[in-house]
Amino acid sequence: MAKMYKSHLYMSKAKQKGFSLIEFAVASVLSMIVLVAVSTGYFTARTLNSAADTRLKFQQDLRNAANMIVRDGRMAGSFGCFNLIGAKGDRVIHDNNAQTSKLSAFKLENSATNLMPVRIISQSEFKPTGFKASSDALIFMYGSDSGGASSTSSSQSLVFSSCKAVVRPAEDKIPDQSTLLNTLGLANNQRSETMVMNYVVNAYVTGSINGQAGLFRFQLDGNDWGNPQLLIRDVTGANFRYTYVNNCPDEILPKDKTKFETFEYSSSLSKMPALIQMTLNGGAQDLNQIYTINASVRGGNSCANRTL
Repeated sequence: MAKMYKSHLYMSKAKQKGFSLIEFAVASVLSMIVLVAVSTGYFTARTLNSAADTRLKFQQDLRNAANMIVRDGRMAGSFGCFNLIGAKGDRVIHDNNAQTSKLSAFKLENSATNLMPVRIISQSEFKPTGFKASSDALIFMYGSDSGGASSTSSSQSLVFSSCKAVVRPAEDKIPDQSTLLNTLGLANNQRSETMVMNYVVNAYVTGSINGQAGLFRFQLDGNDWGNPQLLIRDVTGANFRYTYVNNCPDEILPKDKTKFETFEYSSSLSKMPALIQMTLNGGAQDLNQIYTINASVRGGNSCANRTL
């Protein structure tokens, strides 16, 4: 007899779907931790990047300012084949401009024995309109452009020169050839010596204008200082030191080692220096940071300028 089997059907309990409240809370906390970590990392990286960009820009500005000062130091006193450095002697130096010749920053002749194309104007005396100086002003003067009248701008300050004369005209107008020869005291067959150049006077000084502090550059524009050029932001002051070369030996390489030239370091500009050191205080990130710019001056090493 066949056995009969009953089939039994079992209904499984339905499984729970989704997250429990505890799992959701844990996931939320973890996501917040990740979000905070990512946000913190992002803002930290952004701050570091901003600081690096600021420092890089400051270094670039410092390098550009140093290049300008070094260039002006090399050019100081040069008016074609006439060099303002040294004693006047029988050389002719005339400053016929009634306005600029009154100001020590602009006049050609500083002293009959030391003409000094590098000068210092004290903080209290340097007063361009709207500018408040926080340091003394370092001045360089020289002639620029190729020397031909056609390449010289008559809208700028002018200077005429030959190998033995330099003249600042009463008016900044390019003269004809005969007037130029007469002004320089040259004969007609000496016209090749004449040069018409733009008279360059540059000043480097720290201070502030319109609430912005920094290292500024001023240029002679007409008969007065032109608009300031901001070179380095947030610089608060500058000090200057000068290196002089003294006791030049009679021989280039003296046998007596005690007869070599000597070097003098001073904070006072008393004669033509061989080296100028400008120390800047402050900066974009650290007001206590100190930066130094060294510029050699053409002709400042009197021992190297001799013909033995």
